[in-house]
Amino acid sequence: MFINKIFPLKTGRLDPRPLLMSRNMDAMKRKVACLIPQDMPNGFSVDNIEPHSRDGGSVVYFTFGRNSRQESAESVAKTLVDTVDNHLVSKKHGNWFGFDPARSFPVKGVPFYEDIVRLLPSKKVRVEFIGPDLTIEQIFREFRVFGRILDIEHQPSSSKDTPRWAIVRFVRLHSATSARNCLHGCVIDATKILLSYVKEDTENVIVQWIKDHSKFTIPLAAAALIAAIYAVFDPIREFFVENKITHRFDLDRVPLLRSAKRAAMNGILRHDSSTEATEEITAWSGVADQCERLSSILDEPPENFIVVTGPHGSGKTKIVEKALQRKKYCVVLDANKLASQHSELEQMSALAKELGWWPVFNSIISITNAIDLMITATTGGNAGISATPESQVRRILECLALVLARIRHERLAALKSENAKRMRNNSRANNPAMAPLPQTIPPEDVPVIVLHNFMDKDIAFTPVILDWATNIVEAGLAHFIFTTSNISGYHEIQRAQPQRAASLISLSDASPMGAITLLQQQLAPSFPAQSAEISSNGSDDDVSAANKAAEYQRRLDMVSSDRVAYAASVLGGRLEDLHVFVQKVNAGETLDGALEDIIQRSITEIRKYAFADDSEVGQYEHTWTPEQFWCILTELAKHERVEYDRIRNSPLFAGDDKALLGLADAQLITMVYDNDRPSRILPGRPVYSTSFERILEDPGFASSMVIKMNKKYIELETAKIRKAEEELSLLNVFKASSDAFGTLTSSMAMLAASKGTRSGDKRAGNKGSSQPPLDAFVAQSIRSLDHGARMQLLDDEADVAQRKQSSQQQQRSQSWFGWLFGRGSGNKPAHSESGGGDGGTKANGDNAADKLPLLAIPGIPSELQGRVRFLLRTIHDSQNKIDMWDAENRKNARLLAEL
Repeated sequence: MFINKIFPLKTGRLDPRPLLMSRNMDAMKRKVACLIPQDMPNGFSVDNIEPHSRDGGSVVYFTFGRNSRQESAESVAKTLVDTVDNHLVSKKHGNWFGFDPARSFPVKGVPFYEDIVRLLPSKKVRVEFIGPDLTIEQIFREFRVFGRILDIEHQPSSSKDTPRWAIVRFVRLHSATSARNCLHGCVIDATKILLSYVKEDTENVIVQWIKDHSKFTIPLAAAALIAAIYAVFDPIREFFVENKITHRFDLDRVPLLRSAKRAAMNGILRHDSSTEATEEITAWSGVADQCERLSSILDEPPENFIVVTGPHGSGKTKIVEKALQRKKYCVVLDANKLASQHSELEQMSALAKELGWWPVFNSIISITNAIDLMITATTGGNAGISATPESQVRRILECLALVLARIRHERLAALKSENAKRMRNNSRANNPAMAPLPQTIPPEDVPVIVLHNFMDKDIAFTPVILDWATNIVEAGLAHFIFTTSNISGYHEIQRAQPQRAASLISLSDASPMGAITLLQQQLAPSFPAQSAEISSNGSDDDVSAANKAAEYQRRLDMVSSDRVAYAASVLGGRLEDLHVFVQKVNAGETLDGALEDIIQRSITEIRKYAFADDSEVGQYEHTWTPEQFWCILTELAKHERVEYDRIRNSPLFAGDDKALLGLADAQLITMVYDNDRPSRILPGRPVYSTSFERILEDPGFASSMVIKMNKKYIELETAKIRKAEEELSLLNVFKASSDAFGTLTSSMAMLAASKGTRSGDKRAGNKGSSQPPLDAFVAQSIRSLDHGARMQLLDDEADVAQRKQSSQQQQRSQSWFGWLFGRGSGNKPAHSESGGGDGGTKANGDNAADKLPLLAIPGIPSELQGRVRFLLRTIHDSQNKIDMWDAENRKNARLLAEL
């Protein structure tokens, strides 16, 4: 027989209950023996006890004798099992792991005990048939005695799998273990059955409900998770950001560590950096005044942006650092560090590191995006919980804004507390005349945010930063300083805060004397070390101190020579170029060699970035053409500066400043602003002036660029001619009048003939021949067509009055022509502007066109005379320019062929 509920069932790998039971086999057998009553009938005796601890019971093997009523052994055995079962139920034997009493069942099969780790007891029992299939009725009758059955699943009749099977699912686990131990190997109606446990996929009701209602449970769970993360980590991030600003918990505040760090840095650098910075700042003219102006702006309450502009190396960072020396709370950001990152996620991480925003969970963005994608795929709607690097940047900046607001609140609370204390002291001292302190934060306690190199390179979050900075300044939480060498950055800042003008501080390069002084200060200290090194490494080890002094004096004289002044005039006051020059000289190069190397490098940069055929070179997008830059280069090579409006309105630029702004962004040119508008154009760096001259002196490159630029001019003039011809065809006046059409045909033919004549005269060396005016060709065309009778001389006053009267009569009938071309009906005819006559006459050296009588082209209305003459003159002038540029191109082509 099998007695259950003796040991705790093992329902899982981590179930600790079986570990609390004794593992001793004798102890387990004694425990089972205690459950069997002593006064059993029929000579009942226990032969063996086999504990099945995993199934929670034990198999008891027993023997018995024959009774007096001659009953069968099976009937006697069943009677004995029922006796034990009644005894167990009557005693109500319970355990600490369960309150139900143990039960005993007769074993009809062959017990099979195994300790396979993965085969744990389960409520589902698989019944395999070796023989004919049992019906559900037979299965129910055999298994019901062990407990209530939840379901019986029979193998489908269509299935061909063998052996055939059925699955019995009990309500309680002890019922399944009892059936497994009692019926395994039992033969029922010539069918042997084998029982095994089936792993049950149990699922919690709550989990199932969540799965069934995933449309709103998943978004709620994700929102709860994100809210929990924010609630836990946002205070931590605010703490680190605040410490980044206030340095409240920095180790530098410990005096001993601060002194040790300062001593170590001085020992490594071996010079005073503050003195060097002061010397560099004083080398610039007007920088001290701008530094004082910046300090005075920072002493005022925050109202608008502060923009410090200037070329690279003009001292922008130096004056900002000097102005921030008295400030307690400063946040310094570098836009170049953000722009150097490859992706938006990396830029966001770099910004968080700059501000001390920690911890940073970049994986949250991927997780939230995946959750949003899953919700969209399952429900068809967007949950709106996806995160982007831009949203993370907004959170970082909002955290910084909260910290700045907290600092402001703390400072105001401190002022209020100090005022209250002051008033109490005054009341105790009977001194009511002492006024309270003002309720404004001291200037040194107002935070300052600095963004260096703004708009020098593209940042993905520039609009977000500008919007946030506008809110910070308008709320009065902090000053905001932008340093930029790109003038377009200033316009972006102005657009971010259009209602208030930004405080602009413009810096320029050093003056010539300042550059010379800086070079002498930087070069002179290095020469004694070089001379000492030469003497120590030389062949003569006994060089006297006098020789060393003489060597030093010789080098000092070289620094004071004109070559340093010439180098300063070429390099200008650009700090970057001056430092490179000093480094090259200190490395052992001569003054001339170092200067020549810088010039050649600048020429290479100009040819690489300005004349490249690619649409984008490096970080600069080409918004200009090589011909446009060559036009500016030739002007700047001849003049120190050129007027912005003249270049902008030239034919190559056609009033569009996009190319000029692109060149300024690429630092190839510098635009000087007056009254908040560009007025002059300078080279991007002072050394570029010499580089432009060198490029212009290169005959091969200059000739090829002149040919390209002339071809561009020819294209523009050809388009102008084509436009004029299209307008003439739209007027339809020559087709309507055969006389006018003949005049135009003859004039254009004579223009072509004169073009060939002029070319022949130029080849023959006849430079004194003058170009006949257009009106002379028109007059000769009229005469050639025998229209002299209709040609009118307008220099006679009577003829003029008669012509004016007839023109007015004609204007009444053709007033729509005048309205179309912007001429009123009472205006003087446009043909009175030009003159005509014989092209060969001259008087007192004046142009022949000024002495020719004005002609009216026959067959054309008087209101169209001026417009037609203008179009013909446009064609005539454009063709002359094309001839001139063609001749120049042929000349440059011959020059290139001779190289």
